Amino acid sequence: MRQRRSPVAGSSKSVARQQSVSHISPMPTDLPSVSTFPAPSDIAPVDPERSPTQAVHYWLGRDIVRGVFAPLERLKIDQLVSFYNVGHSPVREAILLLSAGGLVVHEHQKGHRVAPVSLADYTDLLNVYLRIYRLALKMALENGDDGWEETVIVQLHRSLKVQKNFDDPEHREMWQRAYGNLHYALLAGCGSPLMIKLWMDLGNRLERYVNLFADRAVDLTLDHHSKHREIVDALVHRDAARLEQSVSDFFALGASFQRSVAVALAAYEATPVIEEADPNEPIVRKRGRPRKNPAKT
Repeated sequence: MRQRRSPVAGSSKSVARQQSVSHISPMPTDLPSVSTFPAPSDIAPVDPERSPTQAVHYWLGRDIVRGVFAPLERLKIDQLVSFYNVGHSPVREAILLLSAGGLVVHEHQKGHRVAPVSLADYTDLLNVYLRIYRLALKMALENGDDGWEETVIVQLHRSLKVQKNFDDPEHREMWQRAYGNLHYALLAGCGSPLMIKLWMDLGNRLERYVNLFADRAVDLTLDHHSKHREIVDALVHRDAARLEQSVSDFFALGASFQRSVAVALAAYEATPVIEEADPNEPIVRKRGRPRKNPAKT
């Protein structure tokens, strides 16, 4: 009989997965899919009718990052076809694309699962991400032109209009999109698609750890807006020394936040193993921190 980890000790009861009665059942989760959000800017950056593969790639990627799908959850093609209301080919192609970015893993002759999580992986990701970010920003300062500066200023202005509100899933997605778009604009000036791709893949994997394990109460106390203003101001004035200091201050701001992720991950890995009732079901553990309003089982 398979075994799985129990919920993190001290947490409220985890949200149990409902069993799907057929392949047309909705994906059992306590979070809505990004594909269901009413705001067009949150749904997808492409037209799902014209580019279904790109749309599913975006939806599934964001839903994995946001925690709609749990670590090690099996990605069943038929279920995803019904969930996203698309054909089989776009789903298969999207899964393969996400495999290349590290959000999905393949098991020989068993299909694909959502990537596992671990404290060692988080620590490694964070270390490499910070190094890649600094290198890309240094390159952007050297290579970026006036058009790049203007784009950064516009994205800063847009991001300042979005306030942190983590109680509502769509508003949280809006905050994360605004945050991500600003940093993408900052680093895009480096002129290296390869560097940007690497940074985005690392960033998506780190963001998943944040959504699964971070203490949101700590995050809400952090003033990201003021640090973003400092970074952009140093960039506009082409002050490399001040920009480096502003980035260091920005990363230092998140130290307590990062510790909360590490502590939750350590507890997650230390939880006892319990028997899995159904040996045919995958070994899946629920998200590291329970939602404020979990779905009733």
